[in-house]
Amino acid sequence: MSEVVKFDYRGQNISFEFSDGSKMINATEMVKPFGKRINDFLRLKTTQEYILLLEERYAEEPEREVLRVVKGGAPELQGTWMDEKLALKFAAWLAPRFELWVYDKIYELLTTGKTEIPEHQPTNILKSLRLIVEQLEEQDKINVEVRQNIDFIAERIDELEAKITSVDENYYTIAGYCSLQKIPCPLRHEERI
Repeated sequence: MSEVVKFDYRGQNISFEFSDGSKMINATEMVKPFGKRINDFLRLKTTQEYILLLEERYAEEPEREVLRVVKGGAPELQGTWMDEKLALKFAAWLAPRFELWVYDKIYELLTTGKTEIPEHQPTNILKSLRLIVEQLEEQDKINVEVRQNIDFIAERIDELEAKITSVDENYYTIAGYCSLQKIPCPLRHEERI
């Protein structure tokens, strides 16, 4: 019977499959955070020699696989799966820190039968939250500027209303008369001098 357990590595789920003494890890999921290709690893001469050694070792155990490629079927079972030993070599090729993480998860599962996933938000969510906070702070700055502009405009409107109501309807100011008649205003000329 096969059991697939998923663990989170920096926002990426990595599937571990345990069945009939065989421990396989989904290499397709392993490679995603690193931007590398599985085929580049499998083409290495040292990798090919290592696969042959594992196949020799498992020759008496037909249920053990070194490498399995699953296309189609259940989505959680699709991808390239590697035996735990090959997966550790693959993890080392990807990144030493990741190799240690894979080793720790396998060891924890073997010794306790379970593993604890630390309580933390995936990196992608944290980045998104930081971006939202930055955008809200920027929007607050814009809102303060808009409120100041609105206050300034309101003051100017009050001043203009005061000027309009203080002039009799039958009379115009000199500037108003000049504007209506489309003639140069002597007051504006005086202001420039």
